[in-house]
Order: sequence, then C-alpha cells, then structure tokens
Amino acid sequence: MQRGKATFAELVRDYIDERRATGCRFTKATQILRRIVSLQEQTDSGVSRLSAELLARWVEKTPWENETNRSQRISVLRGLAVFMARMGYETVVVPRRLAPFAEYAYTPYIFSERELGLVLETVDRWCERGISSHSDLVFPLVFRILVGCGTRITETLRIGKKDVDLEKGTLVLLNTKNSKERIIPMAVSLTNRCRMYASKSRWVRGFGYSEWFFPNSLGNPYDSGTLYAVYRRVLRLAGISHGGRGRGPRLHDLRHTFAVRVLERWVREGKDLTTALPHLAIYMGHEGLKASQHYLRLTATMFPDLIKTVEKEYGWVIPEAHHG
Repeated sequence: MQRGKATFAELVRDYIDERRATGCRFTKATQILRRIVSLQEQTDSGVSRLSAELLARWVEKTPWENETNRSQRISVLRGLAVFMARMGYETVVVPRRLAPFAEYAYTPYIFSERELGLVLETVDRWCERGISSHSDLVFPLVFRILVGCGTRITETLRIGKKDVDLEKGTLVLLNTKNSKERIIPMAVSLTNRCRMYASKSRWVRGFGYSEWFFPNSLGNPYDSGTLYAVYRRVLRLAGISHGGRGRGPRLHDLRHTFAVRVLERWVREGKDLTTALPHLAIYMGHEGLKASQHYLRLTATMFPDLIKTVEKEYGWVIPEAHHG
C-alpha cells in the first residue's frame, strides 16, 4: 500500500494485523479501535490522519466508565498514534500521562556482565565436582542457553533432540508459554557447546532412548524446581546475594537481562527501535509490545549514559509508569 493513499480505516487494519503478527490476541483493543474509526469519520472524514480534535474528544471521561477503563482506551489510541508516526502519517502525539502504564509488581534484577560470568564459572566449577553423570553435562549448557538466548526456563528444559539443529545452530521452541513456535539462533560458541554436549551425552544412561535434549536419569525433562535449586546454590557460591523468596534475583531475571542487553546494544549501534521492538517481541515470544517497552525503560534506567538518547529518540515509545 502506497504511503499517503490509505484511508484511516485501512491504517487501523494494518495496525491490527501487525499487532496480531507479534502474537497479541488484540481482541478487546480491536473493538476499541472500531470505535476510534467511527469517531474519526466524524472528526476527519476518514482521511489518514489522527488529529488533535479526535484526541480531545477521545480522552473525555464518560459518565459510565472508571479511570482504569478510560486509561485503557486512551492507551489503545496512543499505540495507534505510535504506529502511524512510524509509518510516516500525520498524527498528534498522545501524551504518556494520559495513558499511564501499570508497573510490574516485581522489578527485574539485571545482572552485570561480571555477574553473568560469575554465574557460568560457578556452574562449571560446581558441576566439575561430579553431582551426577547427567547434571554435570546438563546444567552448564542449560545456563548458557538461558544467558545467551533469553529463553524461558520450562521451554528450555523441554527442548527435544529433534528441535536442535547442530548444523545451522538453531533451537526450535515448541513447548512455549503462548503456544507460539519460535526458532532461536545460537552464537557459534554456544552451538559448539551443544555439539560437545550431544557427543558426550551419548554414553550417559537414559540419553540414548530419550526424546529430550536435557533428560534426567529416567529419560524425562528436568523439573524447573531442580534447576531453581541449582541456581540458588550457584548464587550463594558466586557471592551474589539473594533477597529471599519473591525478591530475587530470580532465575527468570536471566531472561530479563538478555532483553535489556540486546536493547542496550541496539541503542549504542543507533538502530531504529521503533522497527526493532516488534522483532524483539517475536523473538522473546511476547504477546504484543508491552514487555519490550518495559525493557526499553529498564535499559534507560540501567545505563544512565543512554538516558538522553533513549528519551530524546524513543521517549514516546516508553509507557509512563504508575503504581496503583
């Protein structure tokens, strides 16, 4: 579709298609967008722009809605405005304060490069002592995948042998949180570790007949609780303090750290994050862009020297947090 020729309704359909392509169901938001299209017909006759008049009428609080519902529908309009700006169409800026973002109850712990190195070194040293013939091989590689690929814990432990391509250096994730199949590329060094693991594991009891890439002695996938117990032990041996149950750093924070490090590198490389964020969302298996936007704000917080760049170039992408 040629830029400038689309109607407002067509732009909205394109936006819905993009959001659904990232795995977002977008059902309720689609209903809200239909109302926006109807209002835009009144204010701008369907021309491909988002005007100040439309914004003014849309943000008005109706007598039958609470503040949460109002904030949600304004947030939908703001998402559409971001999309239109990225596509080069005329649009008013929807201020973040009009659609505050509900902050996560837990603030992720972002590991430093030094801490990540300590975690991997400690796993290696601990496993060298000979925990078991299985775990000595499994845990060093599992932790490297969590750190190097940003995968979730369960989907990593349930990788099948057939899902690991040792020639192309990719992992196929099938047992995922949102039932979205993903193909994850690995670094050359990680691929080589997988090859070494596969070669050595052939002689371990249970590996030969199991369908899983990381089987326990019975040929079944390791339980996430087992991995978490190893993680807590590793943190203690590495001298990384843990705040107690629910306070972290949690094992899942390795995934958060991966996403923040990717965004940090992209900002420093000058990549256009408005087009890169959807790619990150798809890679991470997120439903929509909310989590990726959250990571962008964490990136600006973790790396003070990037704050000016992020706020200047992408401040309109980052949702404003509120604590309700």
